[in-house]
Amino acid sequence: MPFNFNGIGTDYYDEYDFRPDGSYVTTEWASLFYLPLFPIRSVRLIRLRKSDVSSVAFSSKGAVIIERLPLHWRQVGNLYGFMVLCVVYVAILSTCPALLGRSWEDIPPKLAAFIWLALLTLPYLLPMFLRHRARQKVAFTRAALLETINKLRSRQPTK
Repeated sequence: MPFNFNGIGTDYYDEYDFRPDGSYVTTEWASLFYLPLFPIRSVRLIRLRKSDVSSVAFSSKGAVIIERLPLHWRQVGNLYGFMVLCVVYVAILSTCPALLGRSWEDIPPKLAAFIWLALLTLPYLLPMFLRHRARQKVAFTRAALLETINKLRSRQPTK
């Protein structure tokens, strides 16, 4: 399982190939300051919600790994592409007022901060929307989840 301290370590990034049992493929990445540097491995997992964790203040990182997979190169490419697009987007935002014959110094600081905050959230809303749509296409069913749980139980050695 991934572990990071203040963004340094490993973590799962991206979700791909959703199934009706709620599982999906994700890739574990080595990260530095929450930025994924290089992929380590891909796995299919199901996230767990813990009842003792407040979902508003903290998120539960519990998960059950269903299967280990070879590195999912399409997912790796998508994440690197997203990071490049974010850098290009910020570069365009920083030069945008100059293209209009103005500068960021002409804009009142509070308004500029609000504009930057609003514009910097846009690149993160698109993946959230696409992930939500992909989950809706593959409707969750309890029967598929129970089938996956039974498969996992049959793989465990009896004590």
